[in-house]
Amino acid sequence: MKPGVPARHPHRVTWSVFVLFLVFAILFVTGTASQLPLTVASHFDAAGQPNAFMSRSGYVRFMLCLAVGLPVIVVAILWAVYSRATDLKLPNREYWLAPERLDRTRAFLVAHGVWFGSLLVTLSCFVHWLELGANRLQPPHLSNQSFAAVLIAFLIATAAWVAALMFAFRRPSGD
Repeated sequence: MKPGVPARHPHRVTWSVFVLFLVFAILFVTGTASQLPLTVASHFDAAGQPNAFMSRSGYVRFMLCLAVGLPVIVVAILWAVYSRATDLKLPNREYWLAPERLDRTRAFLVAHGVWFGSLLVTLSCFVHWLELGANRLQPPHLSNQSFAAVLIAFLIATAAWVAALMFAFRRPSGD
């Protein structure tokens, strides 16, 4: 985050990407629902064997809540907290929360939260994709390697997200 650049609306792209991800998630989950059996294996044990089932319509509602509802709630909470915050625990907080930088700091934090919302949408879509594959098999079986890969990718992306946040709030040189 550059401290001297005047605030404008650079986060329009961030919000647009988030909305596009939400629309994709809705279309992906509803568009692939017919590929699922009437009774969906929805939860799997450590060996990849199903241990819980849902109706197809219940599963679709659940996935829409997970892929759309949860990210929207997370982003709404982060927006509500960050858009009004005056006392945040940030690196170099006295610098970034100074009155001349406070609005820009808030806008950055909101946008950063929106990127995390996009990451949650992506995770949910990958989980749905794995569920589709697991339910195509008879009997249903979830690949632990694929699930682990998705979780590891999510954790790496989350770590990168946190690192980007910390990097953004380093003290600029010369100040």
